[in-house]
Amino acid sequence: MNLGLKILREIALFGTCAILTAIVGLIVVDQIAMPIYVRQGVEVAVPDLIGLTPSQAQARLQDKGLRMKEREPRWDTSVPAGQIVWQNPSALSHVKPNRTVYVASSLGQRLHAVPDLLNRPLRQAQLWIAQADLTVGKVTEISSSEIKEGNIIDHKPKAGEKVAQGTQVELIVSTGPPRAYVNMPRVTELKLDEARRLLLSLGLQPNNIRYEFSTAYEPDVVIRQEPESDTPIKRGSPVLLIVSKL
Repeated sequence: MNLGLKILREIALFGTCAILTAIVGLIVVDQIAMPIYVRQGVEVAVPDLIGLTPSQAQARLQDKGLRMKEREPRWDTSVPAGQIVWQNPSALSHVKPNRTVYVASSLGQRLHAVPDLLNRPLRQAQLWIAQADLTVGKVTEISSSEIKEGNIIDHKPKAGEKVAQGTQVELIVSTGPPRAYVNMPRVTELKLDEARRLLLSLGLQPNNIRYEFSTAYEPDVVIRQEPESDTPIKRGSPVLLIVSKL
């Protein structure tokens, strides 16, 4: 009887140990092994962060179990300054939990300072405008007693203004001191010397003279002129005279 009881007790003890071992095994599988196994196969979709502020993006990523790291900000014309303009991995990509998502914020549209073009030659002004990533706009010419002919009197936008890339800069260029206009006199059928004296007295320059054979006029007589008579012409302008010769 003692032997039988001993055997029964050993069997009961063995069964109890087996049950406890099974329970412990199930707990380990349920609490440790299964989560690891499940976690290894889980991926999350990266949210779209473009247009969010860094703090908004950080919160959005934390909700997904992801991390965030910021890169250098960059210029961008489409996304306002302070908002996310770039991310990697891209939106809707599937990644493992705890993955780092890199982002960069927008600096907004890059602005360019208008150079100081006052009293600069037109060619130099055009070069400086191009170097500033701007473009030459309308060019207007007016007379000036103070600014040398061919130099910039004024420009718009003004020097130092910050404008967008490609903005047109309008220029006003000097034509030099104002010169009065006179009406071109009629010098045809006058002797060359007489015609020249008349033109010089009006501040014109009759230095362009050409000769043509003609039997209708005596030699050294003006047979044609450019400009024609009664044409408004600036003082100092050249005049072409066609003179007869035999």
